[in-house]
Amino acid sequence: MFLPKYSLHLSRQITFMMRHQTYFNLTYSLKIMRNFRVFILLLLLNIPLSIFAQDNLKSKKEVEEVLLELDSVIANKRHFQKMRQQHVDSLEQIVNSCHMDDYVEKCQELYRALSHFDGREALKVLKRIQKTEEYEQDPNLQAWVKLNASITYGIMGLYHSADNLTANIDPSVLSREEQLHYYLTSRYNYERIAEYMAEISIVQDEEKQMVALYDKIIELAPDGYEKDIVTANKAVYLNHPEEALEVLTEQFPKTQGMERCRMGMALAFANEELDNRQDYIYYLASTALCNLKSGYTTYEALPYLVHALYDEGDIDRAYTYLMCTMEDANTYPSRRLALGVSKYFPLINSSYRSHKAYLSHNEQMKRNSLIIIFTLMALALGIAFFLGWKQNKAAEERRRANQLQKALDQAEIADRIKTVFIQNMRHEIRTPLNAIMGFAQLMSNDLSDEERATYNGYIQESNNQLLSTLDDIIDVSHMETGAFNFQFEKFNVDELCLAHIESNKGMLTPDVKILYKPQEKDITLSSDKKRIGQVLDNLISNACKNTSSGTITLKVAHYIDRGKLQFVVTDTGTGVPPEKAEVIFEHFEKIDHYSPGLGLGLYVSRLIARALGGDIYLNTDYTEGAQFVFTVPNYIPPEEEKALIEEEMLEYEE
Repeated sequence: MFLPKYSLHLSRQITFMMRHQTYFNLTYSLKIMRNFRVFILLLLLNIPLSIFAQDNLKSKKEVEEVLLELDSVIANKRHFQKMRQQHVDSLEQIVNSCHMDDYVEKCQELYRALSHFDGREALKVLKRIQKTEEYEQDPNLQAWVKLNASITYGIMGLYHSADNLTANIDPSVLSREEQLHYYLTSRYNYERIAEYMAEISIVQDEEKQMVALYDKIIELAPDGYEKDIVTANKAVYLNHPEEALEVLTEQFPKTQGMERCRMGMALAFANEELDNRQDYIYYLASTALCNLKSGYTTYEALPYLVHALYDEGDIDRAYTYLMCTMEDANTYPSRRLALGVSKYFPLINSSYRSHKAYLSHNEQMKRNSLIIIFTLMALALGIAFFLGWKQNKAAEERRRANQLQKALDQAEIADRIKTVFIQNMRHEIRTPLNAIMGFAQLMSNDLSDEERATYNGYIQESNNQLLSTLDDIIDVSHMETGAFNFQFEKFNVDELCLAHIESNKGMLTPDVKILYKPQEKDITLSSDKKRIGQVLDNLISNACKNTSSGTITLKVAHYIDRGKLQFVVTDTGTGVPPEKAEVIFEHFEKIDHYSPGLGLGLYVSRLIARALGGDIYLNTDYTEGAQFVFTVPNYIPPEEEKALIEEEMLEYEE
């Protein structure tokens, strides 16, 4: 066991020296180099042992994960401290206001809350208990106070005071549970006294006394984590760390709170004996994490973790954890804690400052290098841009000439469209106006009732034609600017279709019949009734204009599902050439430019259909005339749609 431990330790020292050579003096470096020949021989012997030893080690990823979590907890330590202080303050209020019968019990609860982060205040609470009459009359309470005072003195480094308190207790008068507590405290104090005295003198019969204490505690402890921890500590003390790992490794993930802290420390010391550095750091970090989350300042693991991380070369973390330890050293004046951190503080502080200066220098060098690189890149890009600018100048001029030509062409097209529009407007508006004016003048003469009724009908027809033209122009303007609003309502489709068929019958020739064929009766649709009627009126009137004989049929059916309704207007008229199937839906486009109308009806119809979520198109497969298909969805208000979705989800879950 010595060979791998020595060689691995020496290899870490040399690696760390090479990475942080500024932190070591020349004497220490020469001392390591004198052992270099021995290191080579030991390394050759250690290769197979090292490979075997790595099998059960924690991965670097696991260690880094627990260290990252510890970083986060330390960064938010104030939060845990605030929660801890609030708990203590609430207990203090309870103690001050409680009845005398409950006073001792509440003081004990307050002591437990204080004992892990403020030794002086915890001792004050024990002194408050000593002043009560119950303390004078109850030997068990006296033993409890002495045992807990002994633990507190031990944590604070006052080992002889702790040992004296423990020595004044007769274990034979204690219950089994109290005896276990007594011997645990004795072992704890003895270990600390031995640790403290080791630098001054040799403690006589140390191993014998420690083994006797371990055996006594193991005998008294019930089966569980306490017995496992003491058994493992005994194995480590007797230089059998493999046995300790075998006892504790399986139980550690199952523990929480103080159990996890104590078991983690035992695992850390066992792995240190085996020189398993990754596991040593992992269990120290896990224990420190548990301590900090609980708000404890009686740090056991954190000072050891500072030393381990510094030895591994993680200067930043070592410094951060050291500052965390020093920050709470005043609230729990542990002499052992102060000795542990003060030993490394000057070296870590100096190394951290040198490390930061080195990083700052490297960062400055990187910035300077980046500035030079960016300057050269900017110069190269400037030259490339200048050359490219020269080459692209002619191409840019050609592009501008092409754009200008395109703009000119578009202007000419717009001018032609404007001319056509004005001509159409002139014709479409002037024609009905002339008719209105002419018949109005005729009606000023003496006419019979029959003639007056006829002229009045002509005036009404021309007036409707003029209003229709103006409505189409206004609709196009509104829809193209996005100012078109819909009014949704439920209505009967049969009534709407029959009304528009009836209104267009006056345009039919005697040889033409118009038919209405619904898929079913009394179909109800939720949409804009006026706009649906406008589309149907355009389709039916177009069919009437272009059909001189045969039939015009309006069919209504559900499309795919009941969510959409399909209107199909079929005629046996002149039809539409397939190549103009899309052209006719553009504005100011007509099959016959001599026919009346502005060519806006189908354009407006498509705008309305698509705005409602449907569509309108010409069925080019139909060759006996023209067939237009108009689909429109059934509008569902948002609140009804939400109710339907919830109903479908309930049905699906059932």
